[in-house]
Amino acid sequence: MIYSVVQAVIITAIVAFCALQMLRRLMPKLSHDLQVRGSKALNRADLPAVVQSIGQKLQPVEAPDSGCGSGCGSCKGCSTSFEIKD
Repeated sequence: MIYSVVQAVIITAIVAFCALQMLRRLMPKLSHDLQVRGSKALNRADLPAVVQSIGQKLQPVEAPDSGCGSGCGSCKGCSTSFEIKD
């Protein structure tokens, strides 16, 4: 009996983790927006300090506009850089 409950909890955690990773990879803007909303919901003043600290840890870090991942193509590591060969 207890083993089936533990097994169900572990499988649910693995499936939820995989779904979260797929969401982050396939829909990054939606994932970022959900993370910001969740963080703001947990940072409310009427919640306990423990919950507020979790909300602060969930707050996404703002990435700079330049560098890898910005789509500039300067490092030739992204798919937006095209070279014209003569």
